[in-house]
Amino acid sequence: MELSVILIPILIFVLLRGILDQRSRAHAERLAVLAEALKSGADRAAVEALAYQLTGRRPAAPVVPAGSRLQALLLALGWLTMFAGAGLWVLSQLLNSPEAGAAGALTALVGFGLVTYPFALRELEARRPAR
Repeated sequence: MELSVILIPILIFVLLRGILDQRSRAHAERLAVLAEALKSGADRAAVEALAYQLTGRRPAAPVVPAGSRLQALLLALGWLTMFAGAGLWVLSQLLNSPEAGAAGALTALVGFGLVTYPFALRELEARRPAR
């Protein structure tokens, strides 16, 4: 009886210590994988996906700046304009109307410009030297 009073707490301590050591090693391995991904120059999306797989937590949602909303609005307006212009051009071919064809081509061209403008701005911003 006295021996069990001594051995049971020791056994519980050894089991808990083993579990905690195993969890600590697994955590260190996950951090090493994440550190290696950061050192290898992985893009931000890959690092966030890896961090989610390793930790199970999503990163905090970034605050969307007003400029991004304007760019999204330009992109949506550009898509609508581009396809409206393409539709007008197709309609001009069906009706054999060169004036409508010119208007449709010009409208589609303006829509294409609006669609590509946010991407061009993003590329220019990414290539701007740091201050």
